[in-house]
Amino acid sequence: MTGDHKPDLVLACMLSWQILKKSGFEIRVWDDRIITSFLKKQYPTVLPAFLNARNHAEAADIARYIIVYHFGGCYIDWDIQLLDDTGFLALMEDCPNGHLVIDPANGTLASECFSANPGEPYLLSLTGDILELYQRKQRDALFTPQYSGPYRMRDALQKHGNSTQRLIPVKDIFAYDYSEIRTKPDREIVQPLLHYWMHSWIR
Repeated sequence: MTGDHKPDLVLACMLSWQILKKSGFEIRVWDDRIITSFLKKQYPTVLPAFLNARNHAEAADIARYIIVYHFGGCYIDWDIQLLDDTGFLALMEDCPNGHLVIDPANGTLASECFSANPGEPYLLSLTGDILELYQRKQRDALFTPQYSGPYRMRDALQKHGNSTQRLIPVKDIFAYDYSEIRTKPDREIVQPLLHYWMHSWIR
């Protein structure tokens, strides 16, 4: 899911995923226009929270959860590079019900990379929690990560306990975690993905 401007690093990351087409993957890029049309048709109750999001991260969070709930598949942020398609495919084969990336340090879940089968109950519960906060006008008391991002994902999982997805520690899938990405420690990379954490939604 993207805005209009794509920096060179983003274009390189998006290009890296094209190799999965040879393995039968369909790659979709969702923009605001496509998402708005989809929500109007399929989930009109979700549309106000999407259209009135405070920033692009919140809008993208809301959209990604309900889109993957509807279609199934794997959601990937635009600043994540595929380094090893074989390793990624092997990891996905080990997760027939999908996956969630967990940070063992605080139990938060990565909204930037997850997968699920269509109808995954956790994603519907998660979306419902966000809508409840929005409709009760409690959103403005929360920062974006707590409202719709990794802390909301964690809290929804603890609250509902209804995910069928497998939890994957962040360092089993990403070459570096958030605390390392600026310095990139000198070590062999064996993980299939590299997340740059560009935070392009922060103005």
